Amino acid sequence: MLKAERKPNRLIKEKSPYLLKHAYNPVEWYPWGEEAIRKARNDSKPILLSIGYSSCHWCNVMEKESFENDEIASIINENFIPIKVDREERPEIDKLYMAAVQAMTGSGGWPLTVFLTPDLKPFFGGTYFPPEPRYGMPGFKQVLLHISRLWKEKKEEILESSSKIMEAVSQAYLSEGTELPRKEVIDEAFESLASSYDDVYGGFALAPKFPLPCSLNFLLQYSYRKGNQLALSIVRNTLLRMCLGGIRDHVGGGFHRYSTDRFWLVPHFEKMLYDNALISNTLLNAFRVAGENIFLDAATETLTWIINEMMDEEGGFYSAQDADTTEGEGHYYTWTPEELRAVLGSRAELFCKIYGITKEGNFEGRSIPNLVYSSQENISISTKAEIKEMKMEIYSARKKRERPLTDTKILTSWNGLVLSALSNAYRLTGMEEYIKAAEKTVSFIMRRMWDGERLKRVYREGIATLPGTVEDYSFLVQGLIDLFECTQNEMYLREAIEVSDAMFARLWDEKGGLYFEEEGIEGIRLKESYDGPTPSGNSVAAMNMVRLSEITVRQEFKERASKIFSAFSKKIESDPAGHAWMLCAYDLYINGMYEIVITSEKTTEARPFIERINKIYLPDAVVIVADRSNFDSLKKLTSLLESREPGKRALAYVCRNNSCLLPTDDPEKLVEIVTKRN
Repeated sequence: MLKAERKPNRLIKEKSPYLLKHAYNPVEWYPWGEEAIRKARNDSKPILLSIGYSSCHWCNVMEKESFENDEIASIINENFIPIKVDREERPEIDKLYMAAVQAMTGSGGWPLTVFLTPDLKPFFGGTYFPPEPRYGMPGFKQVLLHISRLWKEKKEEILESSSKIMEAVSQAYLSEGTELPRKEVIDEAFESLASSYDDVYGGFALAPKFPLPCSLNFLLQYSYRKGNQLALSIVRNTLLRMCLGGIRDHVGGGFHRYSTDRFWLVPHFEKMLYDNALISNTLLNAFRVAGENIFLDAATETLTWIINEMMDEEGGFYSAQDADTTEGEGHYYTWTPEELRAVLGSRAELFCKIYGITKEGNFEGRSIPNLVYSSQENISISTKAEIKEMKMEIYSARKKRERPLTDTKILTSWNGLVLSALSNAYRLTGMEEYIKAAEKTVSFIMRRMWDGERLKRVYREGIATLPGTVEDYSFLVQGLIDLFECTQNEMYLREAIEVSDAMFARLWDEKGGLYFEEEGIEGIRLKESYDGPTPSGNSVAAMNMVRLSEITVRQEFKERASKIFSAFSKKIESDPAGHAWMLCAYDLYINGMYEIVITSEKTTEARPFIERINKIYLPDAVVIVADRSNFDSLKKLTSLLESREPGKRALAYVCRNNSCLLPTDDPEKLVEIVTKRN
């Protein structure tokens, strides 16, 4: 039956673009909720839980091959209660059952395919299954029939094993530490990352290669703290290879999900909001240290793409763009020499030469624009200007193609990451578009997602839904702190404190650490510390607490950070490199931070100090700028302004670890003080 002729299933009432993609499948999908669970228990049927996300290539493949297959759908409908989940909308469900599948099989990924008892306990799982046996994998049809037969013949054994699996998963999320981690664990994280570094093409391991901004930021901060040149060279080489490779969208800006090869040449073409926010932030910090223009160019192009293509009219940012169109994966981003000649005429020869566009191609007979094998050193300024103009023409032509779908749901957590990137970009470049976008976004979030007591997670089509997770709270607080330091608007500092207090009120475990969500599944509440493609909510919360304790001089914030570090100390010590962002926060906790206070009659008088400080990499500093217009309101939030009334000339005060220097009226002297090695 044609898709257009089918009646929609229950997913038609959902807001998630991923779930709506499946609304006309012949599979009788349920969204996650009481109706599906009650049906499974009443009918004594196992649950088929399928978890994916809109821009996931293999999720789309499995839909076309299996969930659009009438025969397979009939088997599912007869023998299972099928539930579809958008992992970006319901990360707590994804994290729990991903952990279960990894425990059962040793690996995981998306699409995630899990079979549950009616009591929501997993007993079998995997990722992508082809409809028929191939690639050395069983066919999905055979898997479904086998699981159905086992459920009927060996139900008691399944129930017993599922309880053991759930117990093992529950134990894995316990935080058992009571003391702070050893200081040496920071060095051990560096050694672990250095040992897996590809010293030729950058990145970690050989292939596939993921950007891993948490690890790169840790190495940047480690180099800053220790003067370690190897750590800095790892960051520089990795970012340079990424900026040259096909993982970077050289035409439209931004970075694709990951590289399928060692060379960063052929990407998996989906574009995720969180990747691009984190990568652009890392590039900005690397530019401050290394001064390489390619880092600044890639960061600003990425943020331009985010603002131009991912921003909702109200100010929120969408989640992702797909890898696929009907022409195939990556077709939208690839070119042939003939196609470029149609756009550029005779100038196409120059573009093809520089960006590796050949008749043979480097991806399925087409070419991904890249600079992997192109020397940039001898390109003149006029040629660079010509290339920039050509890229704009190619981008305009590309937009006329069938465009990959955009997942238009807005997630609080990932928007918080964009806030940080935009704030950082404004501090470095002074470009007004960044601060305008950031302020529009935070206004949207605080109006639509925050009611003064509780944060919502997801927004789409005028409706905010689902309680916020620790990532929503902590990532937003980080963005608010960054925006405060960027603008010195006390409102953002006050909001950061209010949202943070709400997070601890709702998610704090008295034994230490923050739960991922307000309510668990079948009594299990997750607590995460691992820093993967994104930092964990606990890691960001710890960093926020360290920074807020320095800004406000409130001891309770530092105590919260201490309890987070202690709660996860055993996990940190067992896998230091897997806690890269947590260790960035721990480094600041144990070594202290600079407290920089700049006072003046008017902000314009403090501008030379601000511009000078914003250009250098200072991960261990907080900055407060007070003039007559904001001094009184800021003084209510921090004691750092006591006895520091603005005078006739701008002055900079610097303190660290309860020790203060005499104030200076010289911006260069301020830089000398804060950049001096400990």
